[in-house]
Amino acid sequence: MPHAITIEIFQLLEEKLGKEEGRKVAEAIEIGFEAMDKKAEAVALQKKLELRDELTKELASKADIATAAAKLEGKMDTVKTELEGKIAKLDQKLNFLIVLMIIALTLMNPVVAEIIKRALKL
Repeated sequence: MPHAITIEIFQLLEEKLGKEEGRKVAEAIEIGFEAMDKKAEAVALQKKLELRDELTKELASKADIATAAAKLEGKMDTVKTELEGKIAKLDQKLNFLIVLMIIALTLMNPVVAEIIKRALKL
């Protein structure tokens, strides 16, 4: 962003210092402005780079997210397998209890008892 010395300032420098000296001072001031602009750009770039480095350390990258997702998927598969095993065991127990209930109801039924007596001839 170039800074130019205004005509009023340039004329004031010419009046106070003379035409040649005023021009040299004006050129020196403009060179100083340019140097400050370059330094400001360098500092801004440095701050941007520092901020980027800091953010890359703090924020999760795509690789970090993919790794976390893979770990989570592995844990979910493990839990799923465990739950399927437990459900299979509970299903087996439930089937066993249903069979026992049918046997108990059948044996306690007076009609079935009568059939068993006749079969055994008691």
